[in-house]
Amino acid sequence: MNNLKRKRGDSDDIDDENPSFGKQILPVANLPNTFDGIPGDGMEYLFTVRRDARLLPHVVRVANPFPVEQPSLPPPRSLETTHPSLPSNEWRFLFEIRFRNLRKASSSCCAVSWPLKFHAELHAIHQLYKILMPELKDRSAWWDFLAGKPESVWNPTKKPKALKQKKFGRGMRAFHDDATALNYNGVSTHDGEVISQPVGMQSATPAQHDDNKARLESPLPPCKPVIPTPLLLGQIDDRTALHLLMYFTYWINQHLVEDRQPPFPRLTQAHFQWIFALLARVGEYISADDMNLLRNLTRACIALLKVMICERTSNEAHSGDKMIKKELEKQEDNGEEYEGSYSDEQGSSWMIISIVIGIWGQRDLWMDAEDMLNSLSDAK
Repeated sequence: MNNLKRKRGDSDDIDDENPSFGKQILPVANLPNTFDGIPGDGMEYLFTVRRDARLLPHVVRVANPFPVEQPSLPPPRSLETTHPSLPSNEWRFLFEIRFRNLRKASSSCCAVSWPLKFHAELHAIHQLYKILMPELKDRSAWWDFLAGKPESVWNPTKKPKALKQKKFGRGMRAFHDDATALNYNGVSTHDGEVISQPVGMQSATPAQHDDNKARLESPLPPCKPVIPTPLLLGQIDDRTALHLLMYFTYWINQHLVEDRQPPFPRLTQAHFQWIFALLARVGEYISADDMNLLRNLTRACIALLKVMICERTSNEAHSGDKMIKKELEKQEDNGEEYEGSYSDEQGSSWMIISIVIGIWGQRDLWMDAEDMLNSLSDAK
């Protein structure tokens, strides 16, 4: 049985510009296109019909009887930012070049072109000097770890489960029925169960209990924040770096919550050093979800910048620049290390913002930073 359906593209006309008007069944006269006479028969009439049909448009537009006014949209905003408080273009360009060089230098230690024996030696060194770090999904443990708290705080030892011996059944047995007779090296309980105890372990005396209690209640020495060293960063891969950057975004947002009691502490310079180092571990080509993570980090830094600028402005209004300078000079003379000044935190925040925008091409975030600075100017 012949297939009578026509396929798309089958046409009686050779010229593709002239669409086909159905399969030709009846004969059509072969007249010139300039024919302007009265058709003498059916073939000539069909010729004029097909010729006029080719001249008609395929789509006809009718005026809308109920016109709707088109809203006037503002012109598109330029990506070029001009606020004087933003980092200059020259600084951004130079900073981006130096950060890219840092990324290349940090990745060169694991270059594929190195001989295989160097890779084996490097792996052996990392295994020899491997530093214990918290579990990746334990966010609070990472906060304590970065703060420099002892390992017992962020990695507490798990208490071993007590080994309990099952009760014997009520069947016949050829030994004493008293459960205490089975207490070779264990401690009997009221239920007749026996908890095993290591041989040679003696119970603590009251004096030892007092010493342990005093040791726990004594204040801990001041903690020194953990600095990102090459050995630590060598244990952090791309996925781990992105996960930790998500933690920093959360901590910044928690600090910005106004009604939080008690208020969440602000990130220190050591934390910003970690963010800087972790960004150097992130690949240049990342997924959309990871890019959204970095954009959230940038917006959090912009919001933190706004708070710091407002605090700096209010402090200058109350005490003046001279008082601040005297305080800094006094701390330097006493040999104290001044950390977390507003200028240092602001500079670190601008670096993080510039890295995300420059390395991963998120130039529209400069407009968010400019809007933040403009809002401060309008508030004045």
